Amino acid sequence: MTITLAAALAAARAWTRIYTARMAPAIRDARRSEIESDLWELHEDARRRGASPTRIAVHTLLRLVLGVGDDLLWRAEQLRVRPRVVREALWAGAAASLVFVWWLASMLQAVDRYSAVDGINVVRLLYPLRPVASVPPLPAPPPLSRRQRIKN
Repeated sequence: MTITLAAALAAARAWTRIYTARMAPAIRDARRSEIESDLWELHEDARRRGASPTRIAVHTLLRLVLGVGDDLLWRAEQLRVRPRVVREALWAGAAASLVFVWWLASMLQAVDRYSAVDGINVVRLLYPLRPVASVPPLPAPPPLSRRQRIKN
């Protein structure tokens, strides 16, 4: 066994330990045994076919990298959520829904005050008009020159 093959196998085992950490011992140990068996079968099958240790290492690393997503999905499937956590999440979701409905109703009332008969004025909803204290008067137009007075 070469250093590259040993490193590839160690990387696969390390990744298995990482994504199975803090799981129920029976599930964790079963998954680690399954991966260990898969690594042994991969190595022995490739060795019998005459593959070089470097080629086996590359194959092992490719399977490791390409299988990370499946490993994480497997881990997500194994999660067990306590009923209390589910109940609290449902209550929090219900409370957030009520707050959203209250906010939406208040916004629709605000829109109703400013809206025209044929629809909602989105510009007024997003940018409500504020009364202006005073508007300065427009400046007087410049006086006409002699040529301009003659033309008119």
